[in-house]
Amino acid sequence: MRRVGLLWPGREQDHPTKTRAAFVDRLRELGWIDGKNIQVHERYAGGVLDRLPTLARELVALKVDVIVAVAVAASTAASEATARIPIVMVHAGNPVGAGLVESLARPGRNVTGTTSMIPDLGGKQIELLHQVAPAARRIAFLSNPSNAGTLPLLQSAADAAQLLGIELVVVEVVARQDFDPAFVRIEQSQAEAMLVVVEPLVNANREAVIAFAARRRLPAVYTTGEEFVRDGGLISYSANLFLHYPRAADYVDKILKGASPAGLPVEQPVGFKLLVNLKTARALDLQLPPTLVALADEVIE
Repeated sequence: MRRVGLLWPGREQDHPTKTRAAFVDRLRELGWIDGKNIQVHERYAGGVLDRLPTLARELVALKVDVIVAVAVAASTAASEATARIPIVMVHAGNPVGAGLVESLARPGRNVTGTTSMIPDLGGKQIELLHQVAPAARRIAFLSNPSNAGTLPLLQSAADAAQLLGIELVVVEVVARQDFDPAFVRIEQSQAEAMLVVVEPLVNANREAVIAFAARRRLPAVYTTGEEFVRDGGLISYSANLFLHYPRAADYVDKILKGASPAGLPVEQPVGFKLLVNLKTARALDLQLPPTLVALADEVIE
């Protein structure tokens, strides 16, 4: 019986059942059946990232054979908890900048997996927001600076905003109590649209962020997270994170069969997903470009 630890940064309800199922189903296809020849032990931080180190140490104490860590914060906590047990990252932003791997091609340590980092993704999201709200001259950039994936996204977004003659107002949150002051700052800045960098802390406060955007009538693009659009957010555009879960199972399979994570290259995203909520657009009196709606992978009426 082999043991796999699953470390989630958010709340259990924040992670759609299908993502876990994609991981477990792919393991089954590879011959690893939960409860038969493999045990999956899960830990959830509930959006409180400070809990991740303790949870990672719990998995280490269970003597798991591999830890699967979702997003960069969980991957960092796992890496700090053990230098011996192999770690598989799932859509971790900027793992090189976080010091998790030496390079994407040659990880060099006990960590490998997939990254959600695309160098120019922030720029594309600003361009998308400009299509949605072409008159907006000031855009709020709501993010958690402690997340290693934030900086490259910010650099890309700032470059695109400058080319478009748009002022980017950076508003930061690092804890749950930061959101209300952040909303006040966005109001005071008179921002006319918002780019929200979704990561575990922001996702755990999803309802508050969506409600603020609706109250202030701000067109908002979310960098990841189908849940935001399904719960009333306007648009999300990101790497298709769902695809990372079966790929994580492939990494686990190779490691359990003897491969070293140091020699398994980190994979970058291969697919993207655009979601549009037309109901929210109507509530904001926005007439979305027909070409944008036509390109959407999913439209919520």
